[in-house]
Amino acid sequence: MRSTSARSTSATPGLVGVGDRASSKGQTGAVTRYIALLRGINVGTAKRVAMPELRTMATALGYTDVVTHINSGNLLLTTDEDAETVRTHVEQAIDQTFGLHADVVVRTAAELAAALAANPFPDGNPSQVTVAFLSGPPSADAEQRMAALATEDEPFAFVGREVYVDYGHGQADSRLAAKFVTLLGVGATVRNLRTTTKLVELSQR
Repeated sequence: MRSTSARSTSATPGLVGVGDRASSKGQTGAVTRYIALLRGINVGTAKRVAMPELRTMATALGYTDVVTHINSGNLLLTTDEDAETVRTHVEQAIDQTFGLHADVVVRTAAELAAALAANPFPDGNPSQVTVAFLSGPPSADAEQRMAALATEDEPFAFVGREVYVDYGHGQADSRLAAKFVTLLGVGATVRNLRTTTKLVELSQR
């Protein structure tokens, strides 16, 4: 209950590529490396999305340097669009391509690296320390609600747009892990420290 103090190239039919859009709205004018984090795909038998097909979808949208990492929906891409436009286009394309909805949280490569550097649990097991990437501000009582469920072996910290938890005994039997996203009062997707570290490495290549 402790809270740490710290506040491929083939096209997909039907998709409209970035270069075909008539409006430049949502474009930054500068090319940026982004990581689009999909929530809740390939968990059990629900929301199945093959990573090669996800890469094809992103390429068809006009994004470049498209890479995915493992099977949990980690999509790296480069574009002159802003983050909100990337989120909207990726969510819409997933719905159109795969017939399902997946919430997407987007961070720039620099933002992801900063989130990794801000980890308040550097001595934790990288498979048991998690980072929740929030789509917006958490509810005013989110920290209090989490404290009510977290055990002494589950210290957590709210830092900017991320929430970190060190699940000292793993997540399998954790009440906090089971209800984590609902406690935040805002959309979020979670990655462990091992995956986050690898995504930072990939984004800097």
